[in-house]
Amino acid sequence: MEVIRKINIIRYKSSLKEEMEDWVIEEKPLNIFINNKYYATLMCTPNEIEELCVGFLFSNGIITSKDDIKKIEFSTGDIAFINLKKEIEIDDFHKRALVSGCGGGLVDINMINGNNLDIVKSQYTFSGERMLKLMKEFNAMSNLFQQTGGVHSCCNCGDNGIEFLSEDIGRHNAIDKIIGKCLLNDTERNSKMLFTTGRISSDILVKTAKAGIPVLVSHSGPTDLAVDIAKKLNMTVVGFARGTRMNIYCGAERLLFGNS
Repeated sequence: MEVIRKINIIRYKSSLKEEMEDWVIEEKPLNIFINNKYYATLMCTPNEIEELCVGFLFSNGIITSKDDIKKIEFSTGDIAFINLKKEIEIDDFHKRALVSGCGGGLVDINMINGNNLDIVKSQYTFSGERMLKLMKEFNAMSNLFQQTGGVHSCCNCGDNGIEFLSEDIGRHNAIDKIIGKCLLNDTERNSKMLFTTGRISSDILVKTAKAGIPVLVSHSGPTDLAVDIAKKLNMTVVGFARGTRMNIYCGAERLLFGNS
């Protein structure tokens, strides 16, 4: 599916104006219905929609695996009908928090505080130097960002390098797409790293923790709450991973450098 389009713009540079065409990313609403009841509307980049739905439901605690889903159907490109194998209660008045992700979103306030989440159990270690090399590869592979500058990118990395990469106008959507891909492909996650181009806020940290991924890396920075939750959940948080540098905010014991 084509998710970019050209529009006419005026570019101003060095006191000169020029009429030209430029690429912009598409932004569409996705209305999600669960067992025929409306659940949420996501503003998103309209690709990898099945993966987005699966990851979103997992991140929000609606499903625990792809096996909880009986069927996903799409209508007119902006409606997803998801039938689960069980009935669930969708509480319209459940205590939720408006998160800082692009396009907004709601999550359970208990999750934002790090409650009701399992400690991430992983004994794997990762090369810091290789992490920086993978970040460079990740940036080079972010094609929609290079074309439009209007998306966030996310990928998961394992022993064989970058496994899945997704892009979306929302950094939380991009992560949900990666989580959805992992679930649909039965990908083991506790030996993986998750890379994102966005800041590491509490909601992003929680999504990563729920997926059981022990290492979260960004070329932006984290919030204090994200770091606090990461320490509670035994996770590694790395920010400003650019070139030959990085800041390790917690979980440094998982990263090896040189002869260490």
